[in-house]
Amino acid sequence: MIQQILATTWKDLKILLKDFGGLATLFLMPTMFIFVMTLALGGLFNRGGDNPIEILVVNDDTGTIGAQIVEGLQATEGFAVETEWDGTALTRAKAETLIADQERSLAVIIPADFSDTIQHSVFDTPTDETPQKAQIDLVVDPALSSQIVGPVKGTLAGLSQQALMTSVAPLGIDLFLDRIDQTAGAPLPVEVRESLREQSLRSTGGGGDTRSVVEVVQMQPAGMEIEQLPNSVQQNVPGWTLFGVFFISQTLATSVLEEKKVGTFRRLLVAPMSRAALLLGKLTPFLIVNLVQIVLMFAVGVFIMPLVGAPKLELGSHPEALILISLAASLAATGLGLLIAALAKTAEQIGGIGSLLVVTMAALGGVMVPRYIMPDFMQTIGLISPHAWALTAYQDVLVRGYGVARILPEVAVLMGFAVVFFGVALWRFKWD
Repeated sequence: MIQQILATTWKDLKILLKDFGGLATLFLMPTMFIFVMTLALGGLFNRGGDNPIEILVVNDDTGTIGAQIVEGLQATEGFAVETEWDGTALTRAKAETLIADQERSLAVIIPADFSDTIQHSVFDTPTDETPQKAQIDLVVDPALSSQIVGPVKGTLAGLSQQALMTSVAPLGIDLFLDRIDQTAGAPLPVEVRESLREQSLRSTGGGGDTRSVVEVVQMQPAGMEIEQLPNSVQQNVPGWTLFGVFFISQTLATSVLEEKKVGTFRRLLVAPMSRAALLLGKLTPFLIVNLVQIVLMFAVGVFIMPLVGAPKLELGSHPEALILISLAASLAATGLGLLIAALAKTAEQIGGIGSLLVVTMAALGGVMVPRYIMPDFMQTIGLISPHAWALTAYQDVLVRGYGVARILPEVAVLMGFAVVFFGVALWRFKWD
């Protein structure tokens, strides 16, 4: 029995070893996946160091509290604060323009009356009235993840609390001690005054709660065309739809391989048809399947996701742009399938090469991890993936409300991928 097991094992090992390409991909795919995902997720697990959150800061406050908040932001690990651009102090208009142009994703705007509003709310508002809130504007690209925005908002709230403790509360205590002096008709001894002041600061924790007088308001840039804020559905539906669209490339490649084995291509070559036309005819059914798949997946986002408590996928007001993106992405995916068929010699190689390319492209392109949380060099590398261009185009329509004119560059790149994939496949394709 043991001999039979060993004999069977040896036979299958020899079969595997004969297909070196397919065997290599079994080891290469997880290695590449680990490599890519580790680098990509570096932006999520390490926001400090070489990959901080970039924050534009405009401080128009004429008092001191705004300056303290800016200093706190600058001292916070993981933040890269920019108060100037090209050597010139930032203005609100400039910061919003930079975000609208996607040069940056987030800006903190402290208004001119910030300190005055806080002091008025603390000292001049009767106890039976609601104090006026001092507002900090947080201008954000709507495509930016809440995982980034949330910590920034929390930090601003904490820094506001600290500023109140160190600036407003001591002033309030001093005013209170002055009133004691007036009531007593004589100033308190210096030692007594300082002791009372210190004890008051300790007992109040610095005094005051900024949550009652400071409000951080999130908003989008004034000039940015936006129909709705992003949600998880707007990230995941187009992202994983693209993953499925490109994954069908393996099915296409397997179909082409089977056609080779049975000699279909050799018989068709005698017909008055060019090789390019023959391959295009082979691609067309899969192109149709891809388009149907996109429609169905988007329909899930629109109709099914709300039934399970998720946000509804809002398609925006430019369906023609969505159609154009979907067509270009489907052409790139089918071109990739033909390229895999041209490179692979066995079904095992198709599975290995196909999975390696599709998974790696998806990881680099922002399907599994949004590109904006990746390190800068990974975001640049991600541009080699058609997924990055297609997902950006979808986000431009679904999140930012852009039409055909604004997504033409991404569509052009996707068509370029399709042409390159098809051209290389036609060049390397063996018909038997």
